[in-house]
Amino acid sequence: MTEPKPPPRRTQRERREATVGKLIDATIDAISEVGYARASVQEICGRAGVSHGGLFRHFETRLDLIVTASEEVGRRQIANFLARIGPVSAEETDFLDVLRAIRAASRSPLNIVWFELLLAARTDDDLRARLVPTIESFSRDIYLTALKIPAIAAQPDESRQAAVFTGLHMFDGESFFDSVYSRPDLDEKRLRIVANFYQSTVDR
Repeated sequence: MTEPKPPPRRTQRERREATVGKLIDATIDAISEVGYARASVQEICGRAGVSHGGLFRHFETRLDLIVTASEEVGRRQIANFLARIGPVSAEETDFLDVLRAIRAASRSPLNIVWFELLLAARTDDDLRARLVPTIESFSRDIYLTALKIPAIAAQPDESRQAAVFTGLHMFDGESFFDSVYSRPDLDEKRLRIVANFYQSTVDR
């Protein structure tokens, strides 16, 4: 019987990418589950199964790792949202279903990471300075993604961007309260209010 061949050895680049991936995943999970302040190097390394030295071979500081993780959170949020809504067309997509997908994204553990980072950045000058470019890039990606939705694309040019982020920030604020004091009896009513808001701006 022929002995199975051992799997090919990973290259140095593959090993590096695997370690970095573990560190990023562990950082996202730590911030989501125990908060930004408690997502220490020790906490992250323990979750990733990577030594402190291993972390600092790939990232000069904890802040560098945090910023890289925040960029990954943005990418995953966009990808998850697009997966939820699937192909979007004016004929086939109910705008309320799109709003439900936005609400689900706002309530997701990934978005909790953003909340944690934004709250910490309010009083942490270094974190705030490093996050601003990431937030600008994420906001741009959100807006470009929103333009794929017919009900959003139909908004007047002069108010479209404000309309996108007004709706999004409403769901973000709702998510804060929902995690502590849930009001499922209001969920559908809120969706319809937002849908009517968008429709009214188109009809004006």
